[in-house]
Parts: sequence; C-alpha cells; structure tokens
Amino acid sequence: MLLIGIVLILLSNSLLTEGMFLDGVTYACISRNMTIGLGSFWNPHYTQTIGNVFHSHPPLAFGLEALLFKAFGDHWWVEKLYSAVTFLVSGILIAAIWKRTTNRLRMAWLPLLFWSVMPIVSWSATNNMLENTMTVFVLLSVWLMILSYLKNNKIWLFLAGVALFGAFMSKGFTGLFPLVFPIIYCIFDDKRHWIQGSIDTLLLMVTLALLSGAMFLAFPASFAYLKTYFSLQVIGGGLHEATVSTRFYIVFRWLGQMIAPLVIITIVLILSKLKGNAKVFEFRSDKTWFLIFLILGFMGVLPIMVSLKQSGFYMQAALPFFALACGHFTFSKVNALTLKITPDLHKWMTLGASAILLTGIVLNLCNIGKYGRDEALIEDVKKRIAEADGSTVIEIAPEEFTNWAAHAYFMRYGKISLNPTQPNN
Repeated sequence: MLLIGIVLILLSNSLLTEGMFLDGVTYACISRNMTIGLGSFWNPHYTQTIGNVFHSHPPLAFGLEALLFKAFGDHWWVEKLYSAVTFLVSGILIAAIWKRTTNRLRMAWLPLLFWSVMPIVSWSATNNMLENTMTVFVLLSVWLMILSYLKNNKIWLFLAGVALFGAFMSKGFTGLFPLVFPIIYCIFDDKRHWIQGSIDTLLLMVTLALLSGAMFLAFPASFAYLKTYFSLQVIGGGLHEATVSTRFYIVFRWLGQMIAPLVIITIVLILSKLKGNAKVFEFRSDKTWFLIFLILGFMGVLPIMVSLKQSGFYMQAALPFFALACGHFTFSKVNALTLKITPDLHKWMTLGASAILLTGIVLNLCNIGKYGRDEALIEDVKKRIAEADGSTVIEIAPEEFTNWAAHAYFMRYGKISLNPTQPNN
C-alpha cells in the first residue's frame, strides 16, 4: 500500500491530465498516424511539413503504441495509457528479476521503491518516452539471461538476444548495454569463468546480427530506414550535435536520481544500527548481486559520456539496475527490521500506508480533466483547430514555426500540419 500510494502521489500531476513533454506528443502523433494510414511501420509520418518521413528513431515503439490506438481509438489518453503500461510491465520485470536473485518475491517492493522514487522514472511514466519501451526489453533481456544461467540452458540466452533486438528497435544503441551482463555475471560466479561470459556475449551479438539480417531480407525497406537513422542520429546527432557543455552532465543527472534512494538507505542503516544489526550483507549472494547490478547500471550510464548530445532520460533503462543494487544492499537489514515489527506497530504502519494510498487516489481523481502542462498552448491549438474548418495544412507566422510544441499539438489534436506564411514580394 505504501509503494502504490507513493507512486500515485508522484504521478498525480500528470497521469490523468492533458499535456505531455514535446517528445511524447510527437511519438503519439506518429503512432496514431500509423493507425489511420498516414505513414507506415517502415515509413513513419509526423507532419506534412516536419518529418513527412520520420527516420530519427527505430520504429518498434511507434508500432506497439499504434496497437493501442487501434484497440481504443484516437483519444488523448491513449498515449498516457501506453506509457503507464510500460511503467507497470517494467515494474513486473524488476520484481521477476528480484525473485530470481533472492527467491523472496514478497520483498520485491524494496527495489520497486528505490526505482519509483527516482525522478526520471516517475516523469517518464506519463510522458510517453521511447525509453519506456526500451526499458521493458532491456529488463526482459536481463531476466532471460539470469534464467539461462540458473537453468543452464542456452535457449534463454537466444531469447535474451531477441529481447535486446527489441530494445535496439525501440530506441537504438543505448538499449544494448546488457550485452556485457554475461561477462559481469561470470566474473562473480565461482562456477564459471569470464571467458564463458565473453563467449555468451558473442552469442548475443551473433543473435542480433542474424535477426538484423533476417529483417533486412524479409523487409527490404528496413535497411534503408536504419541506414538513414544511423546517419541522422548516430553520426549526425550523437557525434556532431551538442546539447550539453560537459560530458559529465549525465553523471550529474545520475547523482540527482540517487538522492532519494540514498536517503532511504541512510534511514535503513540508522534503524538497523539502533536495533543492533551492524552487518551490511548477511548473505554472500546479496553482495554478489549488488556488485553485478551496480556495474551493469554504470554500463548503461557511462557510455553516454561519449557524446555531448545528452539528456537525463537517456539513462532511464539503466536505473532499474541501480534500484536492484540498492535492494540487495539493504535486503538483509530490511528483512531483519520487518521481523521485529510488533502487532501494534504493524497496525499503525497499516494506517499510515492506507492514508498515503488514499491521498494518492484522491490527488489523481482531483486532477481528472485538468492540464498537467501546456494549458494555454493546448487551449489555443484547440480553438484554432475549430476555426480551421477541416484544413490539413494551415499557415502561421514565420516566427511561430519554430514553436515545435505547437506542431505536435496541432497534429495530435487536429491532424493539421503547419506551414510558415510566405513574405509578400
């Protein structure tokens, strides 16, 4: 109840309200357009004047979101629903990984708590970022790799490669950092050698290559699509475009995400010290998994420093592994503390958690029908759409053309593209 209540409170300003971060509205437009025949999976369409053929990102996330538009129709809340579903599925996969590493599913609320209090996580959960879909595939790949080692069956490793292919086709190369997981795992596993991990990583790369080749043969348009994507984003954007002044920007943003988890860890350590439990890792496996997930998390953050084109949400898929690391770091202490909860204390804790849950529900219900952001812009867009009288392209002042959010909302609400007014000769 406490976990759900905290999540609902964190999402209350944006879960059931209109308005979304520019990128999320853009991706919703592209997905909706696929559903109504504007563009296709291999030729996504944004607007007639911007991104008539949109190849800036791989298309899988657009295609999956288009399925929800197909199922529920063209409503402003469909992209919110898709975003929330990816958040929920990611949480389920974190719990599934936790179960495999601790065999204590009832304690899965612990890493989920660490994960949910990271600001980027709750922000992305309602802003329809491509990283949401990529995170699902990244977590699925790691879960499958863990199954492969626990069951000693390579078929799970092959399926992990399929999941990594899904991560790449959702947002590109930033979703491939779990390729190093086999090496990290085998380094810390006494029964295996790091060479085996290197071989397994190679097998994953071969799987990716085979799947790519099969895709190019089955869908020839996919090769041209990914070639254009590589040119626009990897070469043109990643290597030559700069959005930050220092390569350490992503590290600073990561430190900001870890403030709340570190506060929770500090509270746990203080309470454990007061109860006379000073040992950090009661079980050796917790220390091992702490190090594995910590290193894997950094593998998802530090490579972003290669480019000066950075944003905090680029590391979103790595954050669940820091949450799992924090969970293993505190697991034995939290477990010991829960065993000392008296019936009276349990009653008060239940009342407190119930109050937080009720607060979260009420806050979300009170925000239904309101705007989470861009209220003035959305209202103006809706008014001008009503005045457009069915036009699919309308002219705006040249100085307004660079208002990219206006392009997104005009297309999202009215299927209208914007064109700058030409100056008189």
